[in-house]
Amino acid sequence: MKVRLDPASKRILVALLASPKTPGEVSRIHGIPVATVWDKIRRLQELGLVHMVLTFVDSSGEMRRYFEATLPIDNSEEEVVVEL
Repeated sequence: MKVRLDPASKRILVALLASPKTPGEVSRIHGIPVATVWDKIRRLQELGLVHMVLTFVDSSGEMRRYFEATLPIDNSEEEVVVEL
């Protein structure tokens, strides 16, 4: 699979590779509007590059959803190849 990502999607993917984050956290880190982060996370989920790892209701009653990135790896030969 080869996917061409726009700069914002790349920044979101890299942020989620480092550790699971909420869309709000990614928005604050990269200065991307939270609605845009949600749209791009949904698209990255459709591509199989991001998945939700934790959902809970915090003490203020707000739903928190944490996402993390996973890279598809093809190790059918001796070397490991990662394609984006």
